[in-house]
Amino acid sequence: ATRGAPRVRGSHGLLSTALYRFGASAPTQYALEGAVASCAVGINWFKDSLGMIGTAPEISSLAAQVPEGTEGLVFVPAFGGLLAPHWRDDARATLVGLTLAHDKRHVARAVLEGIAHQAKEVTVCMAADTGAALTGLRVDGGVALSDELLQYQADLCGIAVQRPRDVETTALGAAIAAGLGAGVWSSIADIPSSGDDIERTFEPAICEEERTARCASWQKAVESSFGWARE
Repeated sequence: ATRGAPRVRGSHGLLSTALYRFGASAPTQYALEGAVASCAVGINWFKDSLGMIGTAPEISSLAAQVPEGTEGLVFVPAFGGLLAPHWRDDARATLVGLTLAHDKRHVARAVLEGIAHQAKEVTVCMAADTGAALTGLRVDGGVALSDELLQYQADLCGIAVQRPRDVETTALGAAIAAGLGAGVWSSIADIPSSGDDIERTFEPAICEEERTARCASWQKAVESSFGWARE
C-alpha cells in the first residue's frame, strides 16, 4: 500500500518501507509492505522435493481437478518461519487435516490456497493500517499466471482480482525509473498509464459464510505451525 510522504508506521505487523525517490530534491515516497518469507516456495517444494509435477504450471492443472475444495486440507508454507503479520521465526511448514481420501490433487490446491491465504492476511492488515476499505486487488509476478490461484484469491478476499497483460511489474518499474533518470520523461505525470491494460478479472465465487470458515481453518493451521524450530 503506497502511503507517500511522510513515513507512516504500521501497527498490524507490516513494514514501513522506502518506496522510491525520483530526483535528489524530490520527497521520498513510502509504502506499507507485507513481507512474506515463504510463499510461492511451496510450489517449488511440491515440484522439486516431492516430485509431484514436472513444471510449476502443472500445479494449477492438478488443483483444478478438485473444484469442490481441499476437503479440509490446509498448507502453511512456513519453511523458514512466518513474517508479516505473525513474525514467528519458530514456525515451520505445516500440512494439516490429512485423511486417506486426500491425494496430490488436494495437496496441490492446498499449496496454492496457502499463497492466497497469506496475501489475504496482508490485505486485512493494510486495510486496518490505512483505514481504507479494499475494493480491488491488482496482482503481478509469475504465480499470477495461475487462474486457479487468482480465483482462490478473489474468493478469500471477497473482492475482484485483476491480472494485467504484463505481469512483470517489477521490471516495468525499473524501466520507468531508468527512463526518468535518463530524461526520457521529466516527471511521473508524463508516463503513459497502463492502469486499463487488464487481461482478466476474477470475481469472488463463494459466500461470506464459506469465506469465514476457510479463514478460520487457516488460522488454526497457522497456530499449529508455531514452536517447531529447534534452537
